[in-house]
Amino acid sequence: MSVAPGRDALWLASVAGLALLCAAAGASPALAQTVGQTAGQSGSQTGGQTAAKPASGSLAATTAAPAPAAAAEAAPLPEAGGLITQLSRITLFADRQETAVLDVPAHVSVVTGEELKQLGISDMQQLTRYLPGVTVQRQTSATDPFNTFSGFTIRGVGGNRVQMQVDGSRVAERITDGTRDYLDFNFVRQVEVVRGPASVLWGADALGGVVAVETLDPEDVLKGRKMGGEGRVAYDSFNSSGLASGVFAQRWSETFAVMAAVSRQAAKEAKLSNARADGGIYGCPRVLSAGQLPCDKLDPINADSYRGLFKFVWTPSNEHRLEASADLLRRTTDVDYTRTRGVQTNGNVITGYDRDLTLTRNRFALEHSWTPDSGFLDELKTTFAYTPHKYDRKGVQTGRNRAGQGYVLQDYLSYKENFFELDVQATKRFDLGSTDHELTFGFDGDYSRVDYTRLDRTTNLATGAVTEARAGGFNFANSDTRRADVYAQHKIGLFDNKLELTPGLRLATYRINPRPNPDYKVVPGSEPRVREDTALLKSLGALYHIDDTWSVWGKYGEGFKMPTAQQLFTSVPGASFDQIPAPNLKPEKVRSLEAGVRAQIERGYLSITGFRADYTDFIESFYNPPGTNDYTYRNLSEVAVWGVEVEGAYGLTQDLTATASVAWQKGTQKAAAGAASTPHTLPPLTAVLGLSYALPQYNLTLDAMTRMAAPVYETSSPTGFKPGGYAVLDVFASWQVTEMASLDLGVKNVFDTRYFEASAAGMTTRPTSAIANQNPLELQTGPGRTFQASFNVKF
Repeated sequence: MSVAPGRDALWLASVAGLALLCAAAGASPALAQTVGQTAGQSGSQTGGQTAAKPASGSLAATTAAPAPAAAAEAAPLPEAGGLITQLSRITLFADRQETAVLDVPAHVSVVTGEELKQLGISDMQQLTRYLPGVTVQRQTSATDPFNTFSGFTIRGVGGNRVQMQVDGSRVAERITDGTRDYLDFNFVRQVEVVRGPASVLWGADALGGVVAVETLDPEDVLKGRKMGGEGRVAYDSFNSSGLASGVFAQRWSETFAVMAAVSRQAAKEAKLSNARADGGIYGCPRVLSAGQLPCDKLDPINADSYRGLFKFVWTPSNEHRLEASADLLRRTTDVDYTRTRGVQTNGNVITGYDRDLTLTRNRFALEHSWTPDSGFLDELKTTFAYTPHKYDRKGVQTGRNRAGQGYVLQDYLSYKENFFELDVQATKRFDLGSTDHELTFGFDGDYSRVDYTRLDRTTNLATGAVTEARAGGFNFANSDTRRADVYAQHKIGLFDNKLELTPGLRLATYRINPRPNPDYKVVPGSEPRVREDTALLKSLGALYHIDDTWSVWGKYGEGFKMPTAQQLFTSVPGASFDQIPAPNLKPEKVRSLEAGVRAQIERGYLSITGFRADYTDFIESFYNPPGTNDYTYRNLSEVAVWGVEVEGAYGLTQDLTATASVAWQKGTQKAAAGAASTPHTLPPLTAVLGLSYALPQYNLTLDAMTRMAAPVYETSSPTGFKPGGYAVLDVFASWQVTEMASLDLGVKNVFDTRYFEASAAGMTTRPTSAIANQNPLELQTGPGRTFQASFNVKF
């Protein structure tokens, strides 16, 4: 799409969205209702976080530290309605304490569980649809034809450089022939997206930020009652997905409560209705007569996902709270893989290829919170968790060889990453003269065991001969990793807490011990060896309340990330090229500066953030040393990313609320010291504008969200694809049918606009025939017009 059509589409969608809701606003003088806020207090603890959580929409419990005197005496501000607004939201992960989002020196977005339901968000990419500057790529290559997601990208860095958590436990890292698609958005209290380095509090992997999912606790369902529950059914036309879920909680006594929740979701392949069958600029070399599909189609998929969440909470006294939990996720995906059907370059003929993926993520945890009356500590939280992840991929390919003999090729890949985690967090609050202090300190460590297995077995149906090939794909040495860190953060309140200074330190230690199995191919001079590193990470935050309305803040942060076992120890000899280890890789590091200004006014809020992050020793994948047939990993000299993020909400009238968020980023990279700077591929200028209108006499709320993106003007490669600008309009309706039942409806991309996802930027515009066949650019187009509906019952 050219620039001009992109602007036209932006204008059209914006005007249509405004007209739609302004027309509705003129029809009734209804008072606005707050949308998407959770109700009630929650006596819960998340990942060793909180013993009693305030409701997301409650400003009364904004922070554990005392509020500025002027702000404390002021009347509470009326909350702006609308979806995904941050006024009165509480973050648990930005500083490991319960704090109002607008009172931390960081840019944090909180999306509530109710908003996930109302917006029909059921996967990682949908979560980022209304979070400008945060993106997720859908994988469509031959390596991963299961349409999973590679991970989050925040401020220009993604994949394993963004830490993902569920209830404080880490999510497995992605390998080249794997995924990070381990998240499920059922039974969620809220999702937090922390932008920028968070390694001082959360350790390695939090180089670009943190995405943290917090699940429901019994009290979220009970809300002070003895028994309660929720049920939900949902449908989304994008992938023909159907969902059924239920949760039940009961308080057996004054000290004991339980919760059980189960869900099942079934889905087909995504329908990219605006993709071009002819492959667009790639062309489409697929052989339709052999059974291959046009280049606008994903291969047929049947996916089933099962989730179970069980919690047992015992509070024997006011000082102690103990929680035992089990979180079980299993997702199976079957693909009828058609892209390789027909005659191959070696003369073989492939007649069929069935590929299956089984993905599991489980978490078994014990969490204890102690709030001693003695005053020695205000709180001590201890969490021990076992979190195993498994990725099993199987394939059965049938065909004929050059001699006309039938064969069956069975391929198998297994990847396991199992964590044993211990998090101990202590909090002490005290006064010293005219200053207030909140000290957060503790231990954060884990031991993980990684195992990778790859096997291909071919059976000649004519002769019965069986041949095996081991350690193919992207084979690397198995490994054990130990991470043992101590951290401390000290929040100091000065001048009646108008000024808060928050220095932080973390001593991070890391040891990775390779365990090559007999199939591993050792490269002389690059043998696997133990790697261990230590880093002292520093942060300093400052927040100053100018008056009851305005505040300014700044933050300096550092982070580091050790290379993964695959980056260090990949070794796969090949027929045309070799993958070789890179055991001398250095850890990636970042130094970041952020500054912002905020205003909380009578009808809403405004937040403006500027940032710059300088990464050193950034690791590049699949580097081909000149003059060789080798592919490996290397450290780039530096990557720099800077930008501006703006968001806010305002009640235009008592009936109508407007929301807006904007993100702009730019970056450069250098391959080596003294080398010329080249662009770093980043998402374009992106904005989300929203309008929310409530009709309380009908128990109805209407929302419109317009998502806009400017064209991409530069990529890291001069031949990289540069998507055009676009704008899409999404509309939603939420109807409280009865006191117990509600109906949520939505239409996304109302005008059926054709556009490309941000992840398409940088893809080659000069593909080989194999790339054009296996991974067409057209499969990165965004969804066309889709419909969704859900029916919810609470009792």
